[in-house]
Amino acid sequence: MRVLSWNIFHGGKNVGLGGEKNFPLLLDQLADIAPDVFFALETYGSAEEIRAALSERAGKGDYRAVRITDASNDNLWIFTRYDVVKGFPNPSGSSVTDFNIGGARVQLPGGRQVNLFNTWTSYTEPWIGDMIDANAKDLQAGRAPTYAPQQVEDAEKDRQIPQITDIVTKQVPAMLGGNTDPVLLAGDLNTVPAADWTARWARCAHHFGLSYDLAATDVVTEAGFKDTYRVANPNVCADPGRTWSPLPEYASMITKDRIDFIFARGPRLRVNTSYVIDQRLPQHESGPFYSDHGAVVTEFTVR
Repeated sequence: MRVLSWNIFHGGKNVGLGGEKNFPLLLDQLADIAPDVFFALETYGSAEEIRAALSERAGKGDYRAVRITDASNDNLWIFTRYDVVKGFPNPSGSSVTDFNIGGARVQLPGGRQVNLFNTWTSYTEPWIGDMIDANAKDLQAGRAPTYAPQQVEDAEKDRQIPQITDIVTKQVPAMLGGNTDPVLLAGDLNTVPAADWTARWARCAHHFGLSYDLAATDVVTEAGFKDTYRVANPNVCADPGRTWSPLPEYASMITKDRIDFIFARGPRLRVNTSYVIDQRLPQHESGPFYSDHGAVVTEFTVR
């Protein structure tokens, strides 16, 4: 089972990347990946074109499109070649909405079922990735860091931690309703992996001796999920997995932010490989990547 999580940036038609001219290139990339499950973020009106392109060109038959976000700015969708056997209800409460979380249960060939949840947590200012990068640049220049560790750690406490806590501890269990089939939880969390920024990895060249006591992604792993990219690539120094951002305007960032994830829970899901795609296809002319986010792919064996 090949799973893709990708924030496609304004429906793949962002003006800064060429608008409508960029979108066919992005569809080429999707068809080349040929995911069995695609967690799409910032879908914004492009869903039917994506579904049609995958159905016609991925070589895996017809795809189903599951709309998560009901509003006109339709952020979250799930595209899959598998049969959809259940759509989950909208989240309840005030912390998150269907702009942040939703999903469906699918049935794989052979009868196995898997629960799919697409997730987005809010971007906040000052943003944690920018703060960490500013501190790294300060150290590189021989200056004291601009932000104290506590300031960096507090940067995810206003939105990301409350939202992901609500998602993992309340919304997902309520939607599952006691179902024990494997679960995938993917998306753009707008924060960096807590485990990657512990003191253990401060020696990494792109960490510049920095470490922080972060918490948002720990909420997910403490609920029994595995960060599949890190399962497949356990060395943070060698494989940071940067997804923010492949665009040239972010080339000055000297830290490597991984803010897009595919988490998995369940003994029947075995991670085979996981990787980031952040370069254009060879057949396309040179230019910027198709989104401001790199795409994350994890390939599983479902037992």
